[in-house]
Amino acid sequence: MQQNFHSSLERDILRLSQEVRNKQESVPRPSVSERDLLGSVLQARMQQAQPAPAPATPSESESQVLPRYLSAESPEIQLKVEELADLAFEKGIDAAITEAKRYDPFMLDALHDTLTAKLYDELKSRKLL
Repeated sequence: MQQNFHSSLERDILRLSQEVRNKQESVPRPSVSERDLLGSVLQARMQQAQPAPAPATPSESESQVLPRYLSAESPEIQLKVEELADLAFEKGIDAAITEAKRYDPFMLDALHDTLTAKLYDELKSRKLL
């Protein structure tokens, strides 16, 4: 069953799938996985995003699957990464990237890894990858 997300994220998902397909055409098939290609597309977007002028107020976070290395971090950091991922699903990836850039590079990397995992699964379930 396809889950309906906020319209910003729906546009992001379609745009990401197209960008991954474009990257697939430019690299030999067996050399790079679709998940790695998605990660590189997200990384490029994160590097292009501008810092936020004011903090966003994310909603109550839902349970998220965080990268394993975050289990060693404080509950506050884990919660912030979950909130940033929720923000991506509520207001779009660019809004989450902008908010994450207000913190340290670790937070941006954690968001990148979290979104790569979650969006890869979503793109695969929709047969967009």
